[in-house]
Amino acid sequence: MIKYIASIIIFLMASLSTFAQAPMVVPSEMEFAGVKLKITSSAKKEIEETLDLLTRSQYHFQLLVDRSNLYMGMVEEVLKKEGIPDDFKYLAIQEGQFVSDAVSTANAVGFWQFKKASAQELGLRIDGVVDERKHIIASTVGATKYFKRSNFVFDNWLWSMQSYLQGLGGAQRTIPEKDYGAKKVEINAKTHWYIKKYIAHKLAFEGFVGEGRKHPELQLATYEGRGKTLRDVSKEVNVDIDELKNLNKWLVGSRIPDEKSYKVIYPVKSGSRPIAQNTERPRNEESKVSESTKSAEIKQPEKSNNNRSIYAGVRPVEGNIGAFPHVTGNIRNEYEPDQIEMNGIDAIRAKPNDNIETLANRVGKSDSKIRKYNDLGENGKLRSGAYYYLKNKKNSGKVHYHIVEPGETLWSISQDYGIKFKKLLQKNRMREAEELKVGRVLWLRFIRPANIPIEYTDVILPKNNPIPEDKMIKEVSSPEQSTGKQTQTTPEKKSDFEEEESVEDIEIGVTRKVLMATAADTIVTHVVQPKESFFAISQKYGIELDDIIDWNGLNVMDGLQVNQALRLVVPKAYFSKQKEATKSVIKREVFHEVQKGETLWGISKKYNVTIEDILKWNNKTDNNLDLGERLKILQDN
Repeated sequence: MIKYIASIIIFLMASLSTFAQAPMVVPSEMEFAGVKLKITSSAKKEIEETLDLLTRSQYHFQLLVDRSNLYMGMVEEVLKKEGIPDDFKYLAIQEGQFVSDAVSTANAVGFWQFKKASAQELGLRIDGVVDERKHIIASTVGATKYFKRSNFVFDNWLWSMQSYLQGLGGAQRTIPEKDYGAKKVEINAKTHWYIKKYIAHKLAFEGFVGEGRKHPELQLATYEGRGKTLRDVSKEVNVDIDELKNLNKWLVGSRIPDEKSYKVIYPVKSGSRPIAQNTERPRNEESKVSESTKSAEIKQPEKSNNNRSIYAGVRPVEGNIGAFPHVTGNIRNEYEPDQIEMNGIDAIRAKPNDNIETLANRVGKSDSKIRKYNDLGENGKLRSGAYYYLKNKKNSGKVHYHIVEPGETLWSISQDYGIKFKKLLQKNRMREAEELKVGRVLWLRFIRPANIPIEYTDVILPKNNPIPEDKMIKEVSSPEQSTGKQTQTTPEKKSDFEEEESVEDIEIGVTRKVLMATAADTIVTHVVQPKESFFAISQKYGIELDDIIDWNGLNVMDGLQVNQALRLVVPKAYFSKQKEATKSVIKREVFHEVQKGETLWGISKKYNVTIEDILKWNNKTDNNLDLGERLKILQDN
């Protein structure tokens, strides 16, 4: 036993030494999915700030590494099978952090953060039996469908990734058509923050996640479950039923459907081998995820409290990049003047029952100055235990953006980042304080340009219960597992009858989007034509599929009816393009003979037409070209 504990301690120390190295450096050039990226100094700074947030806590970084490696082999296999570049695996960490039932503020769910309508349109099943957004293999297949569909338009995987956040229509409005098909892209201050955030994730995790890396004491395997219950599978793989439930939250009902393959995820601990299955399956079904026998390169470190001295009593605000406030100095005397700084500005912590007068007397300043330094106004009051500035805040933040979290206000954000309240309003083109919508991207360093609209992104809501995978990792990794220091509340078990017979029909709650036009939009009525789909309509107008569903109170699974009237909020830019298109109705027909090395994108630029038009004029279904092939091109007279 002593030898075992000693080996664990050595093993943990070696793990910690992995991170006791120089800070990660953002390169000037790198490659993503065949696209060469040139990173400017301004973009480097933003990426470095995100890297700092991701890697600052050794403990939490390692926990995410271990959790990611449990699933990454399955993701890599699906990406390879579907022809998607391997680099997209790091986007799975960025999106759902490998939490199967993660839910965002916009009701996006699961490993790849799908909204219900978008997931169903991509072929994922969501009903009272299963929710495939929570199944690692099914949801990854759905994500690959989106990437392929988007890349058909952009011919550039980087823009396809950006469209995963903005939607196809939103990305088309943001990305100039001249950049479609680009093989080299400059990453600069104007590049969308989602791409820079991805680059930070790739740099942070590429040396630690995937490519056969696994936790030495815990792995995940798959078992064919079609037509069975989890209790059936539990007996066959000899795994506790509660552990199976925690790892297979995609199963809503009591029995797994039998119309297609459903892989049940189960844990394999302490070097045991996965349970073999002698089942025959059609060739066109997904193959079983490979169980690599390579030894793990990354191991679970003991929880580190090295950084707690500078964060004691502080709620870190984790936005897009950076974690604030930064409190430094003599934390033990933080209630006294001249002891600490917050974000580099003299500060103090309010005592219980403190008011502005008592705090002002303690620091030797007037009430009015304390109010001015902290934007408290005439009626503002102190909060017990909060930090307050003793000098003026800055005109700009040290990082570029903050993503609004639940419960935050403009004032609390201005305090957390040490930026003057009025300057925060100015940088975000706000005339006065307003209620913030969770997920809004606030600008902190520069004024948001007038031509860049207000942006929102999903924020994953915090989970009250521990993540099952993390709990298992701690159990097999921590030498303190038998000391009883970690206690878990075990839910009361249901009877066998309740578990096998009850089928809970769950309807995922959806926040409806109001049909409302802005100065840049207009409301129109679209009459559905024969063979039109939700996706075709969303592409036509450059709007989001989920918005069409919300505006009209529809269910994507019900489909559309010919002559059905849909109310849509359409960008006015769409009508401008329509007018331009009608100016040249009469076209002349020319033919282009494909030469060696030519691509559809190059030909489209030569004739100043779109790739989609060339495909339509020649009844082509893909971008492949044959040497000597004659392509019909329609040109303006």
